[in-house]
Amino acid sequence: MSTSSLDVAILGGGISGIIAALELEARGVFPTLYESSDQLGGRVKTDLFDDIPLDHGFQVLLTAYPEVIKYIDLSALKLHYFKPGAYIFRKNGKVELIGDAFRDLSFLWPTMKARSASLLDKIKLLAEQRRISGLSLEEIFNQSDRSTLESLHSKYSKRFVNQFFKPFYGGIFLEKELQTSVKQFEFVFHMFSNGYAALPKRGMQSVIDQLTAKLTKTKVLLNQKVTIEEAINRHDKVIQTFAEKEQKWHGTEVFYFEVPKASRYSEKLKDVIGLFPESNSVNSVHILEGRNTTILSATAIGVSDDSDRLEVLIREEISKRSGIEIGKLVKHFKIEKALPIISEICYNPDSPEVDSTVLRSGDYLLYPSLNAAISSGRIAAEKALQN
Repeated sequence: MSTSSLDVAILGGGISGIIAALELEARGVFPTLYESSDQLGGRVKTDLFDDIPLDHGFQVLLTAYPEVIKYIDLSALKLHYFKPGAYIFRKNGKVELIGDAFRDLSFLWPTMKARSASLLDKIKLLAEQRRISGLSLEEIFNQSDRSTLESLHSKYSKRFVNQFFKPFYGGIFLEKELQTSVKQFEFVFHMFSNGYAALPKRGMQSVIDQLTAKLTKTKVLLNQKVTIEEAINRHDKVIQTFAEKEQKWHGTEVFYFEVPKASRYSEKLKDVIGLFPESNSVNSVHILEGRNTTILSATAIGVSDDSDRLEVLIREEISKRSGIEIGKLVKHFKIEKALPIISEICYNPDSPEVDSTVLRSGDYLLYPSLNAAISSGRIAAEKALQN
């Protein structure tokens, strides 16, 4: 069978499926992409309120992701860059600022004064930053595995782990105890050390919009739920981008509140994320500015049986620790399937039979991230082209 006559179906219109379609188009194969919902994007979605992007879970883009650099025109996204640090709103009412002074000198003195980390912690963190930023991704993923928490406790004080690492990386991994693989931790640490966290002006949905605008030959069928068996009967090869039913997930809830008046930290949190260590409600916050409205985004790890009660607790926690008074709830997203739980992560997928009719794709096969979703879509397309 020649490549030009190859008939490929892609099941799922998330970012992995979109990238697979783009790669196939680039090689003269024009696939059919089936999406069960009414829009492409999968877990990457954005609503707008007063021109403010309200993202469904994924709220930042790491600019050092190699696959992002390859496929996405970052300049067209009009990115708002977050500074490389965080405010820590401690349980005792103390507020500290910790950051990378080598990339932003404004963090030097606050970081030196911060009591959330000892002097030895700060020295070790600098050494680890230099070490991890210099590693290749293959070196990071080929190391011996253990939990992030175990790795951190071997280097830093319990206080520093609890006050900074748990809320910061717990918010990224969407699990509080940092049982996520140290490989995933060092991968993300590497990305932060070599790039920035940023928010597109129109939200993460603009990443999807930019990619789908490049699809010119793919037949996109929305509101089409097609089984693998049906796809096999209709097409030569099938790329399956959705996980099996037994796949387990980390969840999150995101609350967007109006901020009726400015305060000390409501201004500062436009450029620096705020962390709430040892909290049973809110994990992190940041501020979004619209034409006429200021919005506070508050993220909770996991999903609650009582979201109304969780909202009350979040309001109380934010007011008590930061002094920010928040107004009405604008939007609430409860996302049960936010990040896949992966027991054994890897940089490249295991090599399936290249002549298999069905090829799988998605970050659940590699490591949970936008980078992995893009990478797996590219790899699946490459394997589909192998006869």
